[in-house]
Amino acid sequence: MEERRGLGDVVWFFVGAYVLAWGVWGLLWAIAGENPTDLIGAIEAGQFDQVDASLPAWVLYLLTRLIDFSFSIVGVVAIGVTAGAQGLRTLGRRLIRFDIGWGWYALGLLPVFLYAIAAILATENGLVWESDTLGTILFSLGSGLFVSIFLRGAMGEELGLRGFALPRLQERFSPLSAALSIGVLWALWHLPVLIGRDPLSIVAFLLVAVGLSCVFAWLFNGSGGSLVPVLLFHGLQNWEDGFEVLFPDVVDTEWELVSTLALLVLGIVAVVVLARRRHEPVIGLVEAD
Repeated sequence: MEERRGLGDVVWFFVGAYVLAWGVWGLLWAIAGENPTDLIGAIEAGQFDQVDASLPAWVLYLLTRLIDFSFSIVGVVAIGVTAGAQGLRTLGRRLIRFDIGWGWYALGLLPVFLYAIAAILATENGLVWESDTLGTILFSLGSGLFVSIFLRGAMGEELGLRGFALPRLQERFSPLSAALSIGVLWALWHLPVLIGRDPLSIVAFLLVAVGLSCVFAWLFNGSGGSLVPVLLFHGLQNWEDGFEVLFPDVVDTEWELVSTLALLVLGIVAVVVLARRRHEPVIGLVEAD
């Protein structure tokens, strides 16, 4: 009975996240009168002067945060409902579990090095660092690193995807099966933002999403259930705009193509690692107090 309930919990978790995110997306579509991708991009970048809408800018920004935080919002509710206070305490400990070994921090910071290598290969004269952009690359709405980690997909998704869904699924399935299942559902959740893209870029996006799900599972399980390296990797991987502000020479080059290929390769490595570690102890939803 417990196994069935656990699987049902995950089903309702994804249904809730889809309904919340796609419902707000539909509302923004109604407000914009067309595909709201450009509207959302302008709002997230803080370019409110370019937004022509009937609602105040702060309301629109909160609506975009509901989309980005749909997995974490539903995930925290799911943990509270299914695992109670003990599950929420476990989630809190995982957010501040910093004693995980330098190797996991290095892996969490890997997107920076992948992006740097990709940029070097894509530019003719190497990278030139714009040192006066420190405040912008750390705190701005459009390209700030802290914004990327705490106000966008990293914190907005990981409390649910790795905080709830992965440990719950690992109570019944192998880490690889759990990661692949989450990766497919996570990738499909992005379908509204893929409207209008060319088929090749959509396929590449979906493959990267599934691969990253395996990378995040590798980080989560390998670090003993810490969300710290997962949040680092996720936030840095989404930090393309900040990277281009820091190194403006990469703008209008093919550096992201190289980085995408690197992420695909890393995803394959993660699949192999998870497959080889399928007999390790299961990290579930709740830890003993």
